[in-house]
Amino acid sequence: MSQQPRVVVHPPDGRGLRAVTVDGSPAGSAWSPRDLRNQLRRAGLPKETDLADRARVTWRGGGMDTWPDRPWRRRCVIALVAAGLLASMVLLVDVGWVDVFGALTFAGRITGGLFVAAGAVQGVAAAAAFDFWGKRVSRYSGALVLVGVFIAVATECAFLVLWFQKREFTPYVPVFFAISLWAVWALCVLWRHQPWKGLPHPKSFTVGLTTTAVVAVANFAYSTVYQPAAARLTFSMDVTFGKPVPDRVLPVVHLPVTVRTTNTGTVPAYVLAAGYRVAGRISTFDKSRTQFEEKQWRTAAEGPVDTELHVLPTGYQTLNIGPAIGPGLMLNPGETRESMATVQIPDDAKYDQVSGAAGIVLLRADKGRVGDEFGNPVFSWQQKKDPFFDCAPKQCPDYVMHLGRYHYNNNLMNVTRRPRYLSSYRVLNENSGQSYISVTSYNAKGKLSNRPDSQDSSGITGLQLGTTVIPFAAVLPPQPVEP
Repeated sequence: MSQQPRVVVHPPDGRGLRAVTVDGSPAGSAWSPRDLRNQLRRAGLPKETDLADRARVTWRGGGMDTWPDRPWRRRCVIALVAAGLLASMVLLVDVGWVDVFGALTFAGRITGGLFVAAGAVQGVAAAAAFDFWGKRVSRYSGALVLVGVFIAVATECAFLVLWFQKREFTPYVPVFFAISLWAVWALCVLWRHQPWKGLPHPKSFTVGLTTTAVVAVANFAYSTVYQPAAARLTFSMDVTFGKPVPDRVLPVVHLPVTVRTTNTGTVPAYVLAAGYRVAGRISTFDKSRTQFEEKQWRTAAEGPVDTELHVLPTGYQTLNIGPAIGPGLMLNPGETRESMATVQIPDDAKYDQVSGAAGIVLLRADKGRVGDEFGNPVFSWQQKKDPFFDCAPKQCPDYVMHLGRYHYNNNLMNVTRRPRYLSSYRVLNENSGQSYISVTSYNAKGKLSNRPDSQDSSGITGLQLGTTVIPFAAVLPPQPVEP
């Protein structure tokens, strides 16, 4: 008679799983008698093996009725852990994917890539949860789950810290709090199981995990805080007058004007408003004055304007106003744009000088971007109601508005803030070269907030760059000399 294989069922571990050996060789592990029979069948034993035969089966740490596993409880833990990891994965991929392809800076794309990669790790960790709370075929499954939970803890802390700065409700806020509570629970569950004990090099694992977290935080701080502060936004804007051309029919002189704008720095920027103004100066002339008067000093200081001995400026007459660059256009470093116009001035005008000035308002592209709809003008006289302009309807001047969605360059900021809208107004009057810029948000009731964001924190900079002055006599055609 041939010798029968010797089966040993070992004591249950802390989870209720019992290891099985056949003739001293591992044959798997079992949660229940049914699972034990399946393991024995895989090991080559007949399906009808009598588990009560003590000559063939040895029970240690409990008999054949000792199966402390609670399958429904274990499966619920697996389902909750896997669901939380998958939810966090979807959130991180959703946030990071936008920056991977949409961020204008390399550091911003790296941040987005790190979030997508972290989401992929959590997807693997969700699959590993089935093994860790199962028969633990892989000794790394617990470490993977632990990494996934640590990623959820770290990223949710970052989301909540950014959200707390403004404390504005967005559709993502309930998700942040839900995943945060889940992460605390999952961390407590893992702490009881101590998954790091099965690792061959737990210290190296801890160092690697910490290093990855530090790199991610440093990259986010670099792209959001340091890079915009270190790189200065520099532009040049020149206003030049061309050669005056007298009209052969009308008593006017045609004066060409060119406005040239160049991004001389290293930071791309969106144009929010850019315009020029040409004006003629009206002055009184007194050739008998021999010294400056106190009134002149005060007028010059209030201007501020130059103090002239024989000339007292009395005002400026706007001759021409226009946009220099269309709002919404982005200028990359080294890029130049020109706009040209012609100013028509009566040849008998009583001006002593003709001046040109230009200014521009910019949005740093490493701080935010504006939607394409910003380039479409909205005219006040065609709008029945405009909630973005704060004035009484009968007192509002005519204006041209540009309105568009403002997006932070880092999508972490977008998901922790209400939608922002950037508005630019150019009032149509004598000072219509001046524009009013604001970044505002909607409140919980869908109305605009009455507290706009600061322009500095939004990356908005206004510059008065181009100025030129020529004598009006240089505009007029030369007078014939009497013999």
